[in-house]
Amino acid sequence: MSPQNHENINQILSLVELAEDKSPTQRKFLYEKISDFLIQDEAAFSSAEKELMADILCRITSDVEKSIRANFARTIAKKAGIPADLARFLANDDIEIALPILRDSRILDETDLIKVIRTRSTQHQLAIAARENVSEAISQALCDTDHTEVCVCLLNNHSAQISTDTLEILGRKSESIEAYQRPLLYRPFLPTPIAEKMYRWVSISLREFIVDNFEVDPALLNINSLDREQTIRSISTDMDPSEMLVTKLHTAGELSAGFLLKSLRQGEVDLFEAAFATLLELNKQQMQTILYENSPQHLAVACKALELDKVVFATILNLVIIAKIPQFNLSDEDRENLQAFYSLLKTDAARHALKNNNFLAGKITYAETC
Repeated sequence: MSPQNHENINQILSLVELAEDKSPTQRKFLYEKISDFLIQDEAAFSSAEKELMADILCRITSDVEKSIRANFARTIAKKAGIPADLARFLANDDIEIALPILRDSRILDETDLIKVIRTRSTQHQLAIAARENVSEAISQALCDTDHTEVCVCLLNNHSAQISTDTLEILGRKSESIEAYQRPLLYRPFLPTPIAEKMYRWVSISLREFIVDNFEVDPALLNINSLDREQTIRSISTDMDPSEMLVTKLHTAGELSAGFLLKSLRQGEVDLFEAAFATLLELNKQQMQTILYENSPQHLAVACKALELDKVVFATILNLVIIAKIPQFNLSDEDRENLQAFYSLLKTDAARHALKNNNFLAGKITYAETC
């Protein structure tokens, strides 16, 4: 055994002995001593010796002040010789400690990061969304959180790899989530078809940006903006009957989830009913039965049949309750159960259920339609 190996063993044995002392002062000293070994003398220790020291750090870390742990994390975040288990442990600590590891450490692999996304806080997700060269799988996991702030952070990270499928999903969501619009359109190499679809609902300035920066088919953008704005403004007037307005918008390809939300927010329940029925190809009586007489699960099935995002569904649910449309009251637990039910629904199965007259009439449950 070389003198260096013998010295290393003695040092580690002394560290193990110190770990038995649980006094705050001794724990602070031990943490700093191991940190010095891992950071300053990393070349002097083998991988196995580093892993043993990392294990000691993990066992005593809860007894060490957060500021000391945070400083340690900042110091090792960009180092390549740190044991992977230690990096994973710090990545799952409070965000003050985890932030530099999640943002900068190359030791964490795709599996590690996706696990953090699924189990830790929004702040942890934001740190990962800001990493350089995020993979498509990690981007997908971040988008699956449905946290607007996280998705916007990811879209603004131009080094992140985001699949076309994920961009298309975010593009559809941008109709009701305005915060996605500009970051999406400003992403390098955004597929032109996504920009063309977004043209229908973005602001005038973003429409001009689309025309200037994408090779779009002019025929697809041939929307009479004056007629559209007059039609939308008529939502809050009595100039047009509900069915006439909805038919006009539907014919123009302008009837959307955004219109459903807009009509509800303005208290135009008749417009909401007519638009919802038209989109689902139901008659007015069937739509009213879903809203007024059936359980809230029927509303969930109707929204899923239109492939509405669960955030949009939650918004519609809140708005119809505020508007006192349904005859049901929901507790917080009921809302959580309904959201869980919505997440489990499949679009094709929901559409199949809406073709069942007994289901529409409230005579059978969704489960009985399968």
